[in-house]
Amino acid sequence: MTGLVALAAVTAGAVIAFGSSPGGSDAAVTPSATAPATGAAARPAPSVSPTAPGTPSAAPGKPTGQVADGAHTGDLRYFLVPPPEGADVYGDPDGSADSAADVAAGAADGEQAARALSTYGFRAAATRTYLTADGVSEVTVELVRLRGPGQAAAYYAASAYQATALPLQGGYPARGYDLSSGSAESTDTLLAVSYQGDVHITISVTGGSTPSRALLQHVLDAQHRRLSTGR
Repeated sequence: MTGLVALAAVTAGAVIAFGSSPGGSDAAVTPSATAPATGAAARPAPSVSPTAPGTPSAAPGKPTGQVADGAHTGDLRYFLVPPPEGADVYGDPDGSADSAADVAAGAADGEQAARALSTYGFRAAATRTYLTADGVSEVTVELVRLRGPGQAAAYYAASAYQATALPLQGGYPARGYDLSSGSAESTDTLLAVSYQGDVHITISVTGGSTPSRALLQHVLDAQHRRLSTGR
């Protein structure tokens, strides 16, 4: 596969290929972009900055952040879309924080993934996984903040999943995939990738033989809006 790096996804054995082009810092991309299997803990992000005027104040000890012109600062976990009422959050209710090495660990070639994250200026990652109140769907949201909006756009543009394409709406760049397991004994996963400003978004919905496309779209819309507005 010339000029491409194939990464094995955890979910449904999907393979993710990231295109590479000659050149400098805006060339190759090799993000992890993997969705955890059912019941697995999620991924994660970084430091805290003072709350800017107009930014909702957080409870003591809670992550805080702010956004301006597509640049997100503070604790990236603040920008994770809140889980719905009654959801069972796995691990820390605020989400988890990871280093570039932690994110790269989800790739088949961790060293190459780490180099790509460095090339695109990895800043932070944040992840939260929860089970919906009805016990049907497991949702994982992963955010990866890069050096700037241009790097996030290139990171998104270079990724491609070898899976069935899933139409998405929303009026912003986004791609969806149906990662069918092909087994009656296994649950299937729907996945969406997008970006807003300097943050790359990966969302997965796993549950039963027919995961909810409406839920995937709803979570993606809400996540994109939170990154855009900080609310």
